[in-house]
Amino acid sequence: MEEQIHQHLYTCLGEVVNTRRKRLKMSQKELADKAGIDRVYLSNVEHGKSKPSFGTVAGIAQGLKLRYSRLVGECEECMKKTA
Repeated sequence: MEEQIHQHLYTCLGEVVNTRRKRLKMSQKELADKAGIDRVYLSNVEHGKSKPSFGTVAGIAQGLKLRYSRLVGECEECMKKTA
């Protein structure tokens, strides 16, 4: 059960990152460069296939011009909607 919850969180994180990135008209490469991560890794995050560290999520948030807390808050909202 706990693993399902965690996977759902990573799926929501990916959806939030993908939506925000596209809203900003950024490519995955642009965001990955700003976040200090590899583009393929970012793609895996967006597809819920990777489990990024706290620092990586903070870097992604910064690249998306969001506070970390806002990014996490949007993930929580996503989880509530799809629970």
